[in-house]
Amino acid sequence: MKKTKVIYALLLMGLAFGALSCREKETIADDIVIPGLGGTEEAANDLDKWLYENFTEPYNIEVVYRWDAAQMYTTLASRLVPVEFDAVKPMMAAIRDVWFEPYIQAAGADFIKQMSPKKVVLVGSPEYQNGSIKLGQAEGARKILLLNANNFDPTDEAGLKQALHTILHEFAHILHQTVMFDKTYQDISAGFYNATGWKEYDRNQPTDYNPESYARGFVSNYAMSGKDEDFVEVLSMILVYGKQWFDETVLPAAEKSEETDAYNALQQKLSMVESYLLNSWGIRFLDDEVTGERGLESYVQEAVSKVVATPPME
Repeated sequence: MKKTKVIYALLLMGLAFGALSCREKETIADDIVIPGLGGTEEAANDLDKWLYENFTEPYNIEVVYRWDAAQMYTTLASRLVPVEFDAVKPMMAAIRDVWFEPYIQAAGADFIKQMSPKKVVLVGSPEYQNGSIKLGQAEGARKILLLNANNFDPTDEAGLKQALHTILHEFAHILHQTVMFDKTYQDISAGFYNATGWKEYDRNQPTDYNPESYARGFVSNYAMSGKDEDFVEVLSMILVYGKQWFDETVLPAAEKSEETDAYNALQQKLSMVESYLLNSWGIRFLDDEVTGERGLESYVQEAVSKVVATPPME
């Protein structure tokens, strides 16, 4: 199965993107309800009340699903499709259970209240860029844009993990933009970062299998694009795909590397991620085998399994 390259990017003022050379056609069925296209202010409905009770009231998070081009476009060259009304609640219920709940279990509700973005914006389609797609973007610590909502299916484990990876990747950016990780992290793979050439590695591979990247000391090809992306990829990939995946898939490939000491590089990166979360946020990343204390990774893995087996309805 071919891998769709996923690009994550922070929105920078004054940054302009060139016209896209490759786009896929997005269509909307005639009977689909698209919220926000009426041109007038709409009264609160049952969905609005549910979003308020589950996100705004407890965490002060506004969920934007009605079409608003100013909120949703990252570049004028994009062609985006609005989110369908019936797609909003299933996606947000699953996101609540696999993103918020594990962090609450590991760090407490006050952590989510303090660190979660104040706005989550949903878009129906992905954003196509030069043959790749963007599934998410963080705008500082204020907003997370989540794309491709119309194709979200909580029972599809691979799709759920892809969406969760996008979210946890962007949320990790919010964390390190608030409290920066140790600057010596960038020394571990110095000389191997490649801001544009990372795309040449692990072409057509699935997100959770990038052996060429592992051999260079990275958990994914995108991690090679820079130190910040490297850090948040270690954090988010292990949360989503698990410590067992890291031990049984990533490290064995890294250990065979003839280019660099990739095995130790990856172990050092994991150790620094663990130290960062514990010392900066009081969050245990992995289970403590001595005390039995559970870590964030364990809570995320459990939450994903539950949602796939029994998608939340409320």
